[in-house]
Amino acid sequence: MLAKKCLLNSNSPLTAFTAFKFIENGSKCVSTAVFAQNVQQSSAHRSVANTLFDEQKKKKFAEIGRIRKIEVRVKNVKPDEEVTLIMNENISTPFNCAQHIHELFVKRSVVAEIDNGVLWDMHRPLTHNCALNFRHFKEEDPRELNKIFWRSCSFLLGMVIEKTFKDNIPVLLHSWPKPDVKSGSFVYDVELPSLSNWKPTESELRTLTAMFWKIRQSCFKFERLDVNIDIAKELFAHNHHKIKQLDSILTNSKETHTISVYRVNDHIDYSIGPMIPDTSYVGRVTVSSVHQISANGRKLYRFQGIAIPSQLRINFFAYRVLMDRSQKLNRSPFPSVF
Repeated sequence: MLAKKCLLNSNSPLTAFTAFKFIENGSKCVSTAVFAQNVQQSSAHRSVANTLFDEQKKKKFAEIGRIRKIEVRVKNVKPDEEVTLIMNENISTPFNCAQHIHELFVKRSVVAEIDNGVLWDMHRPLTHNCALNFRHFKEEDPRELNKIFWRSCSFLLGMVIEKTFKDNIPVLLHSWPKPDVKSGSFVYDVELPSLSNWKPTESELRTLTAMFWKIRQSCFKFERLDVNIDIAKELFAHNHHKIKQLDSILTNSKETHTISVYRVNDHIDYSIGPMIPDTSYVGRVTVSSVHQISANGRKLYRFQGIAIPSQLRINFFAYRVLMDRSQKLNRSPFPSVF
């Protein structure tokens, strides 16, 4: 493992830290302690949100009561062959099912498809008897999986942004557009109230990229939790953009709405999902550009990146072409709720 210092101007809004270049040694993940040494301390709101997240997880587990069994018919274990597993309702996950079958399914499965069409997070508990099929990036038609990967990368980009800026620089994550792989980049739109005309240097983009690499190497799991709108507002009480978006969801829905919240390490955001199982599924990744945009008269920064799943290989020239394209302003719809 080689270490290289990210050189930043003293006036840079980003936190300087040691970036590590990881050499393949047969293991996808490294100790999370390496990651923890170089990130800013969690703020009070992050601590409060994580405590609430843990409390809600415990509450949902306590509500399970007596453990019931369900039948999970796993398809295509071998061509035209299925296996029936007896699992625990609201406890066992597709990942647990994969563990019962073969290590191949554990390592390569991105999501599970249940009941002929519903895409399900690998670490999300199964709720009923179902047929299950594991999905992976090397399928003939991976379009749905590519969208899941793009969505997960946008989520992680928000995490990168929050953790890389200095403590005295307010960071208000806004949102990311619907994943569109054809757009050339994944995106997160962010308000930086104290930076009126920030244009990141190459060193600052490398610093953001280095943080992304540290997160992917830490093998953090995507945890999903479905909560009601009131709990969701408590989780995002520090961010007025998220509160207004949740109000908009409530206003536009005639039904009692449940919000799907995800956590990676100590970073929490909401999304319809599903997401990749953990951060090691991200392979080569670059935070390639930051553009100023105007949405409803409000100034935001559109952070953009490019990534390849770790299960896929791509040569340097091809990746360079993708990276150059990802630097252009992604014109996916700008935010509308403020």
